[in-house]
Order: sequence, then structure tokens, then C-alpha cells
Amino acid sequence: MAKNRLSIYLIKEGIKEENIFDETNNVQLLKEYDNNKKLYYLPSWIHSPIWLNAFFNMECNELHQANSRAVLIVKLDIDGKKETFALTFGYSKNLFAEDVLEEQFGLKIVLNTVGINDIRKISKVSVGSNQKQSQEQMPKATNINEFGFDLERDLIKSVTGKSNDEMFEKGNLIGGDIFSVLVNRNINNIEEFLIYCYKKYKEEKYKENFEWIDNIKEVKSKSEIEQLNNILIQYINEEKFDCVWMSIPEVIDWEGVSGFNYTNDGEINDDIIIERVIESLRNDLTNVEQLKRKKIIVTDIEGKEIDKWSAYRCIIAEIQIEGKSYCLNNGKWYYINKDFSDKIEKEYAKIQISNLNFINYDTDMKDEDDYNEKLSKFLSNAYLIHKIGEIPFGGGKGNKIELCDVMTKDNQIIHIKKNGGSAYLSHLFNQAAVSAELLLDSTFRNKVNRKMSEFGFDKKFPNDFKTTDYTIIIGIINKYHDERPKIPFFSKVSLRYTINSMKNLGYKVQLKNINKL
Repeated sequence: MAKNRLSIYLIKEGIKEENIFDETNNVQLLKEYDNNKKLYYLPSWIHSPIWLNAFFNMECNELHQANSRAVLIVKLDIDGKKETFALTFGYSKNLFAEDVLEEQFGLKIVLNTVGINDIRKISKVSVGSNQKQSQEQMPKATNINEFGFDLERDLIKSVTGKSNDEMFEKGNLIGGDIFSVLVNRNINNIEEFLIYCYKKYKEEKYKENFEWIDNIKEVKSKSEIEQLNNILIQYINEEKFDCVWMSIPEVIDWEGVSGFNYTNDGEINDDIIIERVIESLRNDLTNVEQLKRKKIIVTDIEGKEIDKWSAYRCIIAEIQIEGKSYCLNNGKWYYINKDFSDKIEKEYAKIQISNLNFINYDTDMKDEDDYNEKLSKFLSNAYLIHKIGEIPFGGGKGNKIELCDVMTKDNQIIHIKKNGGSAYLSHLFNQAAVSAELLLDSTFRNKVNRKMSEFGFDKKFPNDFKTTDYTIIIGIINKYHDERPKIPFFSKVSLRYTINSMKNLGYKVQLKNINKL
């Protein structure tokens, strides 16, 4: 028997068969094996490749292509419950309706099957910063700690690992929402295999080595999700865009992408801007169904659709209710484990507050640059380091480092930014961390010293530079006037990482809330 690459999803409990597929797709029944096993397909059409005419200016009857897509639906009784599986063939994931696929189905199968030293590849999203999505692969199976994975800031999306499981034929397993495996199975013997997959999914063996994946959990209570969605709509209508913004929900191949179409005039946009998306709705925003119906279309260079997501799936939101922290990511709400949340909050509360007297960010100030200039004059013993610009370092035109915004004569290095949500604050924290590390390099310090001399500053970094002589102050311009800056939970996670790394280098690190009037 030939091996087949199986791509398996688990359909969420309570979803009826007629509701599995997106209504906008013309999915049809191809064959009914029995009442519990049916093969559906999307009719495909044969056509000439676009590039044949676009580039070569020619037609050819011998060159054709087609996109074939099919889904096998299998219903099984397992431990007294009816479970439904979907096996996809071709690129069929976008045939499914919104919110019908069980999250982390394949991920838990893989983590319950492979050992901690058997990981080959991971896909992750940095929840604690700018929602950056990335994939990392090793040349051979290794420990997950060998990857650039932060247990506290990264949400794991999928894992590839080497299995020693006989049922999985000791092959490589790929698991996210989908479970993918190469095995000797076909339509005649798939049921037993699906039951085994489901039982692997329900195990909790993963907690022995991968318990940290439960730091962030999916919210499954319908009433809780409804409450969160209502608050989300409220936040959007109140334009609380420091807590709610939009982002691309998955890694895409930018080579063939020209932009995103979501406005009424059909304009192709370079990015997904929440204000523009909301403006394009036909009616005032009152419920999440409007966001789920609204489509963000990914277009190619000819303006043709190559993928699409609902606007709801593109929303990133961070909400706190009665001390509980939630995150909306990729169309799913996640609850932050209380022990993990308490740990982060306690550490944030311990960060030292600077006693340096900062001016307020006043209504007559044009931007952060304007504030930095006025702050440096107000402090009298300070230098407007922002004025000297970025320092080229490490090779390449794009590799330029900003030392800081303001620096005092008594060695206080100040970084300042407005609170614009986790993505914006992540840039601030990263700037501080990179600058702190590069100051250890004498070549970089010499470049900074030359720049400062050019601008008439008498401040210089000494040859016997000691980090213990310097204090790094992270100033956040905030509409909230608390002594300690009020920032999103995941920003606190990101800041914790940044501060620990700078303290490990020997710096003193402080925080400052700058009142925005």
C-alpha cells in the first residue's frame, strides 16, 4: 500500500455537517460512502497560467493548471461521543466556515507523542510584542530550548517532531490546528487511525515537558466569549486603539502579494488599518458578526484574490476584566493563566520608578521629537541625543542604531515613546535593549562620542565604560496619570524580558510615566 500524506482536522463539538463549509464556497458532494463518511469537493476549472500571457504574450493549448480541492468528512463514535473529522486534499482549509475547527488538535497530538528532544521545526507568534510570526527549523531533531522560543512571550502555532510511535510509522509529525502525517492509510482503513489520533489528542502527557503551553489558554465558554466580544465592540467604537488594532493573522508569501483589498472603492492597501476597515462597514458597528462577515482580501499583482480572512480574525485585542487578562488573536480569545498573570503583575509592580522630574506631554507639543527637545531643555543638565540621529553600526545601510532620546550628565539614558499598544511599546523596549548591549562595544561607543562632539555635546563615554555607572529610564507617554505606567498585559511580559536582560548586563533600570494632558 502506498503512503499518503494525511491532513486532519477535528470539527468542534456541536457543529452540524451542513454548517461545516463556508456558504460562499460552492462545495458539493462527490461521493457518499455511508452516512458517516462523505467526500466533498469544490469544482475546479482548467485554465492557462496567468504568467503565460502576462509575461510571454502568448497562448498555448498544451499548458494548463487547475486547483483541485476536496474534503473527506468522517463521523465516529468515540467513548460514547460523536466526533467529526475533516481530511483535506489540495489547499482546502479556506473551504471551512468560521470557527468550526478545533484549535490545537494536531499540536497536542504531536506534543503527546514526541519527546522534548525530538523537535525539528516550530511556528510561533510573539504575543508579548508586535504579533511577529516566525518559523524556525533545525537540521536535526533537537530540544525546543535550542530554538529562539520564549516560553513566556511566544504562543506556539505548530510543531514538527520526530515520532517513535508505531501507529504513526515513526515518521515526522506536524501539528497545529491541523495534524499532518505520512502513513499507509486510505479510504478503506482510516477509521481506526482517526480514533487513535483523537485519543492521543485527549492525553495530557504533554504537560510533563510542555506544560508552558497552558500559560495561555483558549476561552471556550460561549457566555464569556460573548462578554469579551461586547467589550471589543465598545473599545473599537470608543477608538481605544492602544488596546485594539489589526494585523495579518498568518505568515504569508509576500513575493506574490500586492496588498489588501477591504475598502468600498476597491483600493489596494499596503497594510490592514483598523480605522479604514471600520469606515468601510456598511452600517455602524454594533456586533462581531459584522467583523466576521467583513473580508480582508489578499491580492496578487494583477489584483486577483489569492487568500482572504475575516476582519475579526485580523483583530488583535488585549482586555482586562476584574483582574483577568485576555487576548484576541487570530479570531480566538485566550485567557492568561492566573499564576502566570500574577507572576508578571508582581514583577511589574517591583520595577523601580524614576524620581527624575519629567515635564508633561502638553497639548501644544507636535510629536515625541518636540517633547524630547523640550524635556532636554527643562532638565538643564541633559543632551538631546535624539538630535544626533541613528548610528550606523555592524554593516549594511539599514543597520542603524538609535542610542536613546535624552541623556543626562549624570549618566541617565532615557528612552521615550507614546503608549500605542503592545506593538508600539515593543519597539521602545527593543530600542533600549539593543542600545544597552551595543554600549558594551568600544567601536560603537567611539562612533557615538564622535557624533556627540559634532553636535557640540561635551558628554563622552569613557574607555573604561562600566554599566553599573549608568541608569536606563524607559519613559512612556500615557493618557493615564498613574505613577506606574498603565500598559497592556503583554507589554508587561515583554518589558519584564527587556529589563531582566539589561539588569544582567549591570545597568540600573527604571520606569517613568509621562502624563499626556
